[in-house]
Amino acid sequence: MPPSFIHQGLTKLVTEHPELWPVLLQRSLDIALPEGLQASQGPETVRQLRASDHTADGTVVLQRIRDGTPEEAFVNEIQCGEDDDKWWTWPIHLAGVRARLRCPTTLVVLTPCSRIARWASRPIDIGRGRMTLRPLVIGPKQIPRTMDLEDARRHPELATLAVMVHGRRAGSKRLNRVALQAVHERLDANRGGSTLLLELITASIDAKTRREIEDVMEIGTNISFTRIGRRKFAEGHARGREEGREEGRREACRRAIALVLQSRGLNLAPAHRRRLARCDDDQRLESWLCQAATVERARELFAR
Repeated sequence: MPPSFIHQGLTKLVTEHPELWPVLLQRSLDIALPEGLQASQGPETVRQLRASDHTADGTVVLQRIRDGTPEEAFVNEIQCGEDDDKWWTWPIHLAGVRARLRCPTTLVVLTPCSRIARWASRPIDIGRGRMTLRPLVIGPKQIPRTMDLEDARRHPELATLAVMVHGRRAGSKRLNRVALQAVHERLDANRGGSTLLLELITASIDAKTRREIEDVMEIGTNISFTRIGRRKFAEGHARGREEGREEGRREACRRAIALVLQSRGLNLAPAHRRRLARCDDDQRLESWLCQAATVERARELFAR
C-alpha cells in the first residue's frame, strides 16, 4: 500500500524543516536542550552487510554552533498505523545512527492518531528485559490545538504541523486562519521553505473552511498569491468582485500546480499545460493541487 498523504506530508515537513524538532521536544515533551546548538538533517539510511538498507523517516542532529560537533541525534519516525515490524527495525535505525555520529541518539515517533501514540509508546525488549528501548512519542495530545499569531510567526513549522493534525476538527478555524496568515507573511518576505508549508496547510483544510477564511482575509490560499492573486483580484474588480475572486483563485491554483510539479523535478508536457490552462473546475483544480505533491510522474496527475 502506498504511503498516505499525511505520512508523506509529515515526513516532508520534518525532513525539510529540522528546526521543528527542538521546538517539539521542548514544548511537547518538556525536554531541556543545551544552548548554542543548531538543528540539521542527519543520515537517514543505515547500511548493513548482506542486508537491505534500513531507512528512517528522518534524522535530526543537534550540533554545536561553534565547531559543528554532534551533541545529540534524534531518529524520527512518522507512524500512521500499527506495524509490528517496527519493533525490529527501529532498534537498527537507532544503533546505526548512533554508531555513525558517535553521540547519544533517541527515537522519536510522531503520529496524528492517539491510538497509534499508545501503541508506539510500548517499550521494546531487546534482550531478557535488561536492554529496553523506550521511544519518545508525540501524538495529537502533545501538538497544540490553538496558537496565537505571534506564536505562529515564531514557529510556522509548528503551526503547519498543528493544522495537519487538528485542521479538520471542530473549532479549528482560528488555528487554520492564524497558520495561513503566518505562512503568507513568510511568502511575502521570500522566506525559504514557505511554499511547502502553504502546500501542507492548504491540503489539510477542507475546501469550505478554506474558502471562508479566504473571504475573511481577502486572499487566495495557493502558491504565489501575493503576485498572481492580487493582480487577478484587481483585474476582477473591474469586471465584478466575485467573478474576479473566482478567476484569481483558479489562476493561482493552476500556477500552484505547475510550481509544485516543477519544484519536484516533474515537467508538464505541452498537452498537459493546455489542459491545465483550460480547466475551470474548482474541485478538480484543488484535487490536482493536492495530488501534485505525491505523484511520481506529471502525467499521472491527469490520468486519475
